[in-house]
Amino acid sequence: MKESKVAIVTGASKGIGKAIALSFAKEGYNVCIVARDATLLKNTAQEISRETDQEVMFFPADVSDLEAPDNILKIVIEKFNRIDILVNNAGGPPSGSFLSHNDESWMLAIQQNLLSVIRFSKAVVPYMKKQNKGRIINISSTIAKEPSSMMVLSATARAGVSAFSKSIAQELAPFNITVNTICPGGVLTQRLKSLVEEASTKANISYEEQLKKSLEIIPINRFAEPEEIANVACFLADDKSSYVTGTSIMVDGGLTKSIF
Repeated sequence: MKESKVAIVTGASKGIGKAIALSFAKEGYNVCIVARDATLLKNTAQEISRETDQEVMFFPADVSDLEAPDNILKIVIEKFNRIDILVNNAGGPPSGSFLSHNDESWMLAIQQNLLSVIRFSKAVVPYMKKQNKGRIINISSTIAKEPSSMMVLSATARAGVSAFSKSIAQELAPFNITVNTICPGGVLTQRLKSLVEEASTKANISYEEQLKKSLEIIPINRFAEPEEIANVACFLADDKSSYVTGTSIMVDGGLTKSIF
């Protein structure tokens, strides 16, 4: 019997991370999910187990914790003796202009959205090298390519993720380890709804009016479902993507564009 691949997905208790973990399990992978909210994480693990036949491990942890990557990898390797896929995903930092953020806000954003990616990648690579194969998939944002003033924390950290991914993709290519970044645009998650609510309050218009304004700038004229981001992650995790590495893929309904 063919041994199931093993995937670690961070930020997997809800939203995009949850959709990716569930999609991986449906593809036949054993999944190890990580998030801060232990109750929500356990419920997600149970949901995935009910819908698939795959084994699900869950780790309540903050991805910005320096010791989390090595602690989690130790348990995963003891259980499965392999790690095939790492999905680095974490919720975005708060909005606001750069003048409104203090040093603590900057450090938290960098720890959560950039350094966590570096640490988890560094933790899995030795095992992937031994297997001579692996997939590292980083979930970023179109903000990394087209920053906005009010999302400066996210833009700065996520642009760093894209540069980091490209850099290590070159180093890891000889070991058959691919590294790619998915940059979603607007995705129907609770975070997006919160951002729309915040924008509507600042503009002194209703939520519905702000939502309509947001949709008007997207050529496809709708937000993505989390499952649509998961579909791209499944492709990047599969052998069909073996020649794709060092890329940042915009999954945004055509939102990212030139001014001409």
